[in-house]
Amino acid sequence: HGYGVSLERCLDEITLSQPGLVLRAHSEYLAAGADVIETNTFGANRIKLEEYDLAERAGEINTAGARLARQAVALSGRHAFVAGSIGPLGKGMAPFGPLSAATARAAFQEQIAALAAGGVDLLLFETFSDLAEISAAVEAAHTVAPDLPIVAQMTFVEERRTIAGHSPEEVANALCELGVAVAGANCSSGPALVLRVARRMQAACPTLYYASQPNAGYPTRQSGRLMYPSSPSYFSDFARQAAAAGIRLIGGCCGTTPEHTAAMAAGLRAAPLDPAELPQLTSISQPKALPEAALRELFIGLGIDPALLADPRSLELAAHTLQQSLLAELDTVVRMLESLREGPRCWGEMVYAPADQQTIRT
Repeated sequence: HGYGVSLERCLDEITLSQPGLVLRAHSEYLAAGADVIETNTFGANRIKLEEYDLAERAGEINTAGARLARQAVALSGRHAFVAGSIGPLGKGMAPFGPLSAATARAAFQEQIAALAAGGVDLLLFETFSDLAEISAAVEAAHTVAPDLPIVAQMTFVEERRTIAGHSPEEVANALCELGVAVAGANCSSGPALVLRVARRMQAACPTLYYASQPNAGYPTRQSGRLMYPSSPSYFSDFARQAAAAGIRLIGGCCGTTPEHTAAMAAGLRAAPLDPAELPQLTSISQPKALPEAALRELFIGLGIDPALLADPRSLELAAHTLQQSLLAELDTVVRMLESLREGPRCWGEMVYAPADQQTIRT
């Protein structure tokens, strides 16, 4: 988007139709000091590509994306790694969505095989919110490309849980068991949250390496463009803190420009911080039980952050999770809208009541 491409377009397809633009982006991040660049394939699975009638070109897009990133590294004259970027499928897995486990694994296997054929050095699973889906993705990688290292990252909301309700500790333990090389958090709502989550994961399973790739905070729309609030200097401070915490893969997600990358690289070349200066981790409070009076009529306001919009249909999963957390008398839950694409941040209001009364406004 920062290079002038409309968000209405299939960004993954740009690799085929405008390879020079993608090559330029790769080159600018390499020149800024990136040691790892990602392929332009985050949404290049056949499930998401179906929305653009491009499902049958999934393999072509992924292989081309890997080769284009390899070309950028070669032209840079630097030693850098190419990470095959893989995001969620865009539709929930059963029982919360239409995709069976077999369908999900097949889609991931197709994408992974094509990235491997293009010559990626590692696989980067990012911005997942459901442990079942990222587990299917990792298992697909073990089957199709067992020799490629796996970085597995999930995205978290302000309460330091995924939209599906998983805590950092639960995520870390699950990813440990899946045999990934690196686990971590990405996107979410900026550096502070992502670093806290990564540190909690690190404490839960210290045998893994950890990654932290935050976005540049909540975006706002100004003059038709998305603007992110976190400055390059803030990301420099973040990188130094992450390194002091022992995070091994440090980078950025949505809204981070080559200037942010250059600032992080400079920060990491500076004198290291003393780990003792890092903020102490605090415990995460557990949700409190609802009072009995709330069972008769309950109003809930939902704030939906950009991380959730990366996979809109996962909101249905959130609704079901909410249903399970409420008391038995609340026997109905509003099914969330499947598509929330109008802006980077949406607010919904839901009124829950017994029987079949349901209201939703967005």
